Amino acid sequence: MRSALNDNASPGANDLLDAAERMLDKVLRTDCEARASALDLLTADALMTRALEIVAGDPSLLDEFPEEAMRRIASRARG
Repeated sequence: MRSALNDNASPGANDLLDAAERMLDKVLRTDCEARASALDLLTADALMTRALEIVAGDPSLLDEFPEEAMRRIASRARG
């Protein structure tokens, strides 16, 4: 995760989401069914999970962030 975040020691939810999108793009550009893609896919999942954990602790973000995050991630599969 550190590498995906460019060693950002205290990323915010948007930083994590951006990194998750980059990792997912990397997986989708390759043979994503290959075993070698598993680590990148797990990293994207961990980044998303952490972003949503941060948002869960900040009620001001709960109204918009989860839906926007899912929309952004879903658009990766289509784009």
